[in-house]
Amino acid sequence: MKAVLILCFTIGVPFMMFSQEHQDVQPHFIALYTLGESWDMEKQPGEQAYFKEHSGFLSNLRKEKQIILGARYSDTGMIILKADDLEAAKAMLHQDIALQKKLFNVEVHPFNAFYKGCIE
Repeated sequence: MKAVLILCFTIGVPFMMFSQEHQDVQPHFIALYTLGESWDMEKQPGEQAYFKEHSGFLSNLRKEKQIILGARYSDTGMIILKADDLEAAKAMLHQDIALQKKLFNVEVHPFNAFYKGCIE
């Protein structure tokens, strides 16, 4: 009986610690940006309609600590953001005039980091 209790205790404690450690962490989501139908291929990014507003919008989300990472690869922009759930993440991003005016398209997906470290 003692062996069973010890085994349960040693197996259960790490799982309880893991779940307690992450209870207060807001979920993360990845947003992948591609060029929308309003993008003018003849103009540089800074010359695009709504581009400055888009940059300002993302800057505000960074200041509010909603965006925790941003990057570009190939023709895709990417941000990792915090939100209560997927619908909240989508609603937050769709406040951006550049998305509303189709300068960019965005796909939003849950993002679950499995290595602790750089991402909170």
